[in-house]
Amino acid sequence: MLAAILNEPFKLELKEYSLPKPDKNEIVIKVNICGLCGTDFHIYKGDSYSKPPLIPGHEFVGTIVEKGNEVVELNIGDNVAIDPNIYCGECQYCRNGKINFCENLKALGVSLNGGFAEYSIVPSSQAYLLPKEFPFEAAAFAEPLSCCVRGIDQAEIKPGETVAIVGGGTIGLLMLQLAKISGASKILLIEPVTEKREIAKQLGADFVFDPNSNEMLNQISDLTSGGPDVVIECVGNSSAVNIAANLPKRGGRLVIFGLSPKKDSININLQDFFLKELSIKGSLLNPFTFPRAIELLVSGKINPIKLKPIISNLENLEKILSQPRNSSVTKYQIKPK
Repeated sequence: MLAAILNEPFKLELKEYSLPKPDKNEIVIKVNICGLCGTDFHIYKGDSYSKPPLIPGHEFVGTIVEKGNEVVELNIGDNVAIDPNIYCGECQYCRNGKINFCENLKALGVSLNGGFAEYSIVPSSQAYLLPKEFPFEAAAFAEPLSCCVRGIDQAEIKPGETVAIVGGGTIGLLMLQLAKISGASKILLIEPVTEKREIAKQLGADFVFDPNSNEMLNQISDLTSGGPDVVIECVGNSSAVNIAANLPKRGGRLVIFGLSPKKDSININLQDFFLKELSIKGSLLNPFTFPRAIELLVSGKINPIKLKPIISNLENLEKILSQPRNSSVTKYQIKPK
């Protein structure tokens, strides 16, 4: 089969790869689509944990073509979405239901071979059945959406509250839709790229802002009677977090969702933090949220196709990863064929 193999940072090789036979609890899927995530860019550059040589790609869906002899619940021909995060179930965190903190976590496309290939072997426990006619392009958003569902859970949005989202990329636009169905009365989105602000308005943002505007903070304060109840940061750098930290009203909540570089830090005025009684949370991975993400996609409550993903092929993968990121693109998806 054809696979994209990362041998070391900045060295991605497209080559034929021999797939072993699946173990008794594994399945072989013919990969139809694999989404390209910001983490993949970090892995390619050596800025994020991974174990080369490796087939990257962790947002993938496909069709089962072979299975081990102890796989009962899934059948050859089934279409499935793959949760890449494999928890041990035995460490102190797993035994207390905090599987996203698993001390022995493995992940397809990060520490194990993933979806940038024609075929992939995965544990059957990581596969979630899809309706036969459900489009693969939409199903490939299950993994990032499952992480966003965790972020929304952390935000604890109550019906009628105002929500601001910093960042209008894939994550910000999924968060926008989740905030809407959570009952937010007003949703504000902050994004420098005009095209993404337009998509946000189409998806239901009540107000959109360019962060470079000098009037933005005052306008948001006026629209929300002193600031949003909830702010969700979806970019992953210190400047975005600094913007987000200045937005919530008194008693407000801030969720820092974006993965920032290790060197990034922020300054928070401690008296402001004290007087606002501000709550700050992080959001890590997708503990027990993958089935909910599938349901949201299949029901049509979340429509990722409106994010206008660009579909390319394996031959173009290294070109996409090695060039400066195109800020106007909300999502790349890779078709092996």
